Amino acid sequence: ITELARELGVTSIVVTHDLESAFEVGDRVGLLTEGELRACGTPREILESEDPVVRRFMHRRFGTAVRGEA
Repeated sequence: ITELARELGVTSIVVTHDLESAFEVGDRVGLLTEGELRACGTPREILESEDPVVRRFMHRRFGTAVRGEA
């Protein structure tokens, strides 16, 4: 997807539940929860989000504490 978008010079939007893939192909990532956009930014910005919902999601998804959590 990333290579094709570059070759064609277009922007692409990929919807996935596979967070690892989203972080690999996305320059920017959005996290929707119950229809609300809770976070939007680079993968690093998502991982460093101060939003408690995003932080809990990242913790559950990756099984490790994210910045600022014990």
